[in-house]
Amino acid sequence: MRIGLKIMTLLTLIAILMAMSIPNIVLNPTTYAKEVSKASSIGGVEVADLKGKEIEAAVQVAVTEWLATPVKVTGGGVTSTIDPSQFVFDVASSVADYERMTDKSWYAFWESDQTVHIPLHVVLNDEVQAQLQAVGVWDVENTLNSVVGQASYLKGHEVEAAVLDTTSLEAERLALAIEEIPVNTLGVVEVGSILNDFVIAPGENISLLTLLGDNTELANLEGLDFIASMLYNAVLQTDYEILERHAQNEIPSYLQQGTEASINKALEKDLQFVNLTEQPGKVKVTTEGNSIKLEIFSQTKEKEIKIRVEKDRIVDPRIIYRYSDEIAIGQEKTVQEGKEGIRVEVYRSITENGVSSEVLVSRDFYAPINRIVVRSTKQPVTTAGGSESDTSSTNPNDPDLQLDLDGNGLPDTPSKPGESSVNNGDKQQSNDPDIVYGYYDKGGNFVQTSP
Repeated sequence: MRIGLKIMTLLTLIAILMAMSIPNIVLNPTTYAKEVSKASSIGGVEVADLKGKEIEAAVQVAVTEWLATPVKVTGGGVTSTIDPSQFVFDVASSVADYERMTDKSWYAFWESDQTVHIPLHVVLNDEVQAQLQAVGVWDVENTLNSVVGQASYLKGHEVEAAVLDTTSLEAERLALAIEEIPVNTLGVVEVGSILNDFVIAPGENISLLTLLGDNTELANLEGLDFIASMLYNAVLQTDYEILERHAQNEIPSYLQQGTEASINKALEKDLQFVNLTEQPGKVKVTTEGNSIKLEIFSQTKEKEIKIRVEKDRIVDPRIIYRYSDEIAIGQEKTVQEGKEGIRVEVYRSITENGVSSEVLVSRDFYAPINRIVVRSTKQPVTTAGGSESDTSSTNPNDPDLQLDLDGNGLPDTPSKPGESSVNNGDKQQSNDPDIVYGYYDKGGNFVQTSP
């Protein structure tokens, strides 16, 4: 009897000790404790009610779905997209770890099922490390750990990068543009602040419209063109390649002709360029009084780059006559002064290790502004006595008295019966065999046409 009592007491103590030694939850050191659920999971996929091959099948389906979307890593104003094919998941090994942790011995039949949460085995190809390293402003090791950690639990596809201190990028100034803010612009300071501290990663195509996004609504078209021009002017002073740029086609009140730019979201007119160097650049935008200063910095300056603007051709304005009966007889009035048109060529001169080269960047044509003069339609009339008097009547056969009611600078009726007036481009012409018919194209070239 005493022996039986001792055995019962011993068994009771053993049971108590075993119960105290068995934890309710077993966590991998990398498991996110805050997201622990009541059901066991592998990589965030609940598998408590599954057995054997069912577990592996369920996890594989979840992995396949996750791999359908690229992973975007963002930080320091830079976004890099990782192709899903760069992730390699080992589902079989992950399931084996799970089964090993949840397997119960035959003699421990009284134990309750353990709740286990383990990550998936996943590795990234070497290309990803090189891709993140190219950004230049990220802590690659910590960023890679964040990417792998998020993938091992099949979390979202947006990862925040670990950003280094980018002040080191401000060691050398590559470009500088300073201009007074035009009076007809709106939102220049607000849009400029978006560009401030933006990092231009090596090999990354930069689109100004994409960079600004919906913030383009903060400025009017003139303000957007001004900011685009400031950025373009600065990029010209670097070794970055211009992918897309649109001229304003009118001589701006700021910067040199040929160094301005225009963007328009509705018309899909963008400013795009790519940093082909091996080091990142950093944009700084500051306001000084009523002026904007835009600079591009980098850790080192390996080349000296200068911009040369050459006036390739000058096109004189023409005089366009219009007629009105409100002008006194024999008088005329200038309503628009003329301004010459020009064609300019922009060259980029690059000096490296004492060797210089020059390349043509762009050729732009700014059409002339014609002078518009309004003349009187009134003509003196000789009376029977030989004296002249003023009248508002017109002589239909006088070429100087042809009315311009539609405002196009040309007479509305032929100057003589059977003769017509022709407008090719911005030049008034008649069917005279001595006149060369044609117009100036956007490049400032004269294109001859048939009468």
